[in-house]
Amino acid sequence: MTVEISATGDTLPEAFVRIALALFATAVDPDTVEDADVREVRAHGSGAPALLRAWLQECLYVHEVEGFTCRGIEMVVFDAAPGAGGEKMRLHAILAGEEIDPARHRVRPIRNVLTADLVHDPAGPGPVSVRATLDV
Repeated sequence: MTVEISATGDTLPEAFVRIALALFATAVDPDTVEDADVREVRAHGSGAPALLRAWLQECLYVHEVEGFTCRGIEMVVFDAAPGAGGEKMRLHAILAGEEIDPARHRVRPIRNVLTADLVHDPAGPGPVSVRATLDV
């Protein structure tokens, strides 16, 4: 089964944070999650859509493999301009949450991020919208 998630932000980093929170909320009710621990996540991509997909895949890895669920995200670095020599876009974020507790968290497994793209180009006027399709 697939589920589409989407998010809008005033900036590209804000939209990336919001869609990652939507991914975690698809798996675990965020109202049941405490800010007891943190995880660091880094992602790279050749452009904004590739960075978005890599970002969501890294968040999914933290959730599925490390057994961590998140309720807050601080974007520490969001470098949207590819650097000289073909350096990729990159981000570094801190995820605040806790390890999954089966006694408190009802977990809906997410198998994969199938698609991730920008709905509204951040270079244009107005807010930035992003979306992704999850295999649940």
